[in-house]
Amino acid sequence: MKISVFGLGYVGIISAACLAEQGYKVLGVEVSRDKIEQVNAGVSPIVEPYVGEIVKKVTASKNLVATGDIKQAVMETNISLICVGTPSRETGEVDLSYIFKTAEEIGEVLKEKNSFHIVLIRSTSMPGTVDKYAEIVEAKSGLKRKKDFDIAANPEFLREGNAVNDFYNPPYTLLGCECESSEKTIRKMYSFLECQFIVTAIRTAEMLKYVNNAFHALKVDFANEVSRFCKRKNIDSREVIDIFIMDRKLNISEYYLRPGFAFGGSCLPKDVRALSYEGKKIGVDMPVVENIMNSNDLHVEWAFQNIIKEKSPKVGIFGISFKNGTDDLRESPAVLLVEKLLGKGKDVYIYDENVHLANIMGTNKEFIEREIKHISTLMESDPIKMLEKVDMVVIANKDNSYREILNNYKGKDVLIIDLVNLFPERKSGKNYRGIGW
Repeated sequence: MKISVFGLGYVGIISAACLAEQGYKVLGVEVSRDKIEQVNAGVSPIVEPYVGEIVKKVTASKNLVATGDIKQAVMETNISLICVGTPSRETGEVDLSYIFKTAEEIGEVLKEKNSFHIVLIRSTSMPGTVDKYAEIVEAKSGLKRKKDFDIAANPEFLREGNAVNDFYNPPYTLLGCECESSEKTIRKMYSFLECQFIVTAIRTAEMLKYVNNAFHALKVDFANEVSRFCKRKNIDSREVIDIFIMDRKLNISEYYLRPGFAFGGSCLPKDVRALSYEGKKIGVDMPVVENIMNSNDLHVEWAFQNIIKEKSPKVGIFGISFKNGTDDLRESPAVLLVEKLLGKGKDVYIYDENVHLANIMGTNKEFIEREIKHISTLMESDPIKMLEKVDMVVIANKDNSYREILNNYKGKDVLIIDLVNLFPERKSGKNYRGIGW
């Protein structure tokens, strides 16, 4: 198997050198004459632990050769890795011009190639890039995707300063691919890696790198906001965070990282507001914390907009408490949603087996009497009778009893709007809509 790598910058030289170290014949394609000469002289174009030694070794063995000859690189290899830069424009938009230029160049060469060629997009690029890339190659070559060539997404997860170790020990190898023969070839190319090999939809693979990096950036900013707050309060933030990350059950885990509905209850909203207020009080800007509630409110609005666009006048709600297994209505996003629907003139019916208004006491009762006293007129005691009254049912609470009720319901067709992923096996279609899937 022979491989060409387009772009010998950070991602390109790491990929080219490590693949060459595994015994593959690699052609590194560069527009910079200086980089070509540098690499062929056995010198890495970047400063990174271990890369210099690997480049020196693989160029000496001729497993890695740098070239500016695009035609040679495509005609003499089976797979091309696209590792060119995707910088930001002034607007913040990603500049994909370098990627699409390689599409034009490869498309021109493929006119003359008689064997199947695979292109892997390693550069960080927005969902839809692979499909557009394929369209350009088809237009330039006159060939057909999946028949004569294929384009797939293969994002990298390399940290500067630890890139070689990350290349050889990734969390997984991710491939967005829709061609069985391409998948087989790429699996073989990466067979030296011991991690899990994940094959998914192309746009899912393209999206993953942005989700990863945005979350990493969020964690850095969150930790630094905590640090500023603690410093002003004469608290050692290092100790706070050290103890915080010891919790692998909730804090550093998959918990809370599931697409669904907005948060609510008596703890999260109250404590986020309190931290934000205290930060302002002591003169510490905390924009991440301060915007948590704004983001939560936007998600309730997003759910509302998804519901009203269906034009259903009668709406049933499964679950009014803020979380399944509780009767707590305080700051429940489902309550906010009901208020919005009523304001839009919808007939709303609510079923929640955990909420029995006559038995509610204490602060929960005070909240109901103050904020949503009229809710008692909307409550239904029989879920089947509620389903018979409505055109649509909104699942606002992840209680498996609602799943059982809907799966066993034999009445009229009712549109399901799933805000909590109660039906993970379903995709949006005739009688089902997911809030984010």
